[in-house]
Amino acid sequence: MPSLTVSPDDRIGAPVRPRRSRKRGGAAGGGQRTAARGRGAGRKARAQRRRRPAPRWARPTLITAAIVLPVAAVVGVAYWSWQSGQVARALALGAEAIDRGVAGLGLTVAEVTVAGRQRTSAADVLAALGVARGASILAFDPEAARERLEALAWVRSASVSRRLPDTISVRLVERRPIARWQNKGRTALIDRDGVTITRRGLEAYRHLLKVVGPEAPREAARLIDMLRSEPDLAKRVTAATLVRGRRWDLRFAGGVEVRLPEEGAEAAWRLLARLEAEHRILSRDLIAIDLRVPERLMLRLGPDAAAARRARGKST
Repeated sequence: MPSLTVSPDDRIGAPVRPRRSRKRGGAAGGGQRTAARGRGAGRKARAQRRRRPAPRWARPTLITAAIVLPVAAVVGVAYWSWQSGQVARALALGAEAIDRGVAGLGLTVAEVTVAGRQRTSAADVLAALGVARGASILAFDPEAARERLEALAWVRSASVSRRLPDTISVRLVERRPIARWQNKGRTALIDRDGVTITRRGLEAYRHLLKVVGPEAPREAARLIDMLRSEPDLAKRVTAATLVRGRRWDLRFAGGVEVRLPEEGAEAAWRLLARLEAEHRILSRDLIAIDLRVPERLMLRLGPDAAAARRARGKST
């Protein structure tokens, strides 16, 4: 009968051919060797059963740890360096070295050119630029300088550029005052956009129209454009008051007040110009001319004209 062997995984293996006994050692020696081999196979099988394979989650966890721990260490060192000021000192030293190198190449500020400046002082321009002679021109920030320039009272817009090797070029567009705005007892210059320019040095602008009212700056440009359509008459207007944010009352040099309508102000203004040209109406003894109602002219007489009218009424 052929003999059977047991494999380490407890499965029955293929039949094994019977071994021939050797002359030396006899049958007893062969039996001892067969038994020894059987015991060795059993020990190997038990050892392999004891060695459990590693769980599936162990490998990715080890890989993640191998990546995260070095990164965390680098981040920690960088944070410590930043908090301790090491990074800032290193950057400062690097910037100083760059500035020295730039200065050695002649790339330093030697000149500032400004175009379009009329009312803005040179000192204000230089202060807004924030640059000194001999400073690195590459370290100069044109965009930040432009923002500071446009924050100045008289500057409407600005452009700033570097012209290597040593020049900073500035071009300004300044605000143009069109009127003096009076509100709550205070007076300021305003431009066409209704922007307040300044409250100082107003003596040089007494020739400008004075507009009165909290919302007057918003409508001032439109009013002035209308008045300029009759330039001879416009020269005699000294003040304009915006009433309830809707219509204007005009004050003339002779003291007469003209009340314009909310709608159709342009037509009323042309009518007033015609009356002045034909009848010299503004030269008469009048306190007010009311043009608020279309096709109707209402006059408020002055004291002398009113007295004369009463006298004529009594005599009739």
